[in-house]
Amino acid sequence: MESITYEYVITVARHLNISKAAQELCITQPALTKFINRLEKKMGAKLFDRTTMPISITPAGRKFIENARQILDIEHKMQLELSTISSAARGTVTVGMNTEFCSQTLPYVLPEFCFRYPEIEFKIREGNNLTLFQELEAGHVDLVYASYSGATPNFNYDFIYNDSLLLAVPVEHPLVRNLNLANNSPITPYYLNPARIKNCDFIVLVPEQGMGMIARNLFHKYHINPNIVVELPKNETALRLASTGMGMVFTPVRTPLRIGLIKPMAYFSIENPITTRSRGVYYSKYFPLSEAAKCFIQVFNDVFEREAIIRPPVCQLLFAPEIA
Repeated sequence: MESITYEYVITVARHLNISKAAQELCITQPALTKFINRLEKKMGAKLFDRTTMPISITPAGRKFIENARQILDIEHKMQLELSTISSAARGTVTVGMNTEFCSQTLPYVLPEFCFRYPEIEFKIREGNNLTLFQELEAGHVDLVYASYSGATPNFNYDFIYNDSLLLAVPVEHPLVRNLNLANNSPITPYYLNPARIKNCDFIVLVPEQGMGMIARNLFHKYHINPNIVVELPKNETALRLASTGMGMVFTPVRTPLRIGLIKPMAYFSIENPITTRSRGVYYSKYFPLSEAAKCFIQVFNDVFEREAIIRPPVCQLLFAPEIA
């Protein structure tokens, strides 16, 4: 049914007068009367009672008008969305992410972004936080998705989610060897007093990476003096290496859920509640956001809300009496 049909009926209902409705619609009264008669015959129901003065709306007419308004509203919203796409969806957006976050999210976000905004050129820069923030400050990237590293004078930060951070320990480690790990998993870690790991072997990320900075902050906060076996640039490599028994490692909860380990590991939190990091999007305070960048932020947020697979799981901290 064409939109004009709904508009004709709604106009008649508003005036309750065929002549006035015809005048507004710029057609003759006989033509409008003929149109209504033909529609009522097609619908098999009277929409208006024309034996009264003024004419009145029948129950069938009220239902028709209710649905007609909803349909016109949907059409109007669709036209606005399509107009927005055609008018604003041009230009280039350059986004910075670390490699792990990029591999987790971009396969879900980018196809939808390209579908919605085919005229926008998308570019990606992968790197560590330090490099990406330097690129953002220089204006070489529009957006950086990264963990929160404190308030900065040059960047705005929009929060997206909190990510739980765990301590992963090889199952052969003396702290773990005699533990009952039946209920232990990345999403049900055990609490571990930080005093128990003061002089242990650790694999850590380089300081330029968010997890490397977080690990060092935890060492300082709890007076831990780790024996750092090796520094690495990626969470996945660090966790897989730790699973061989070379040392403990702090890791985001999603990493052990996504990758295959060499050997099983036990999972802990040295804080109660569980340590978390905030992750969001950074953009410059001095370079105004382009329409293309705003479009990417909106698509990312839409996909993040819809796709549970890219959202971090909710963890529950457990307490094992033997390690209290």
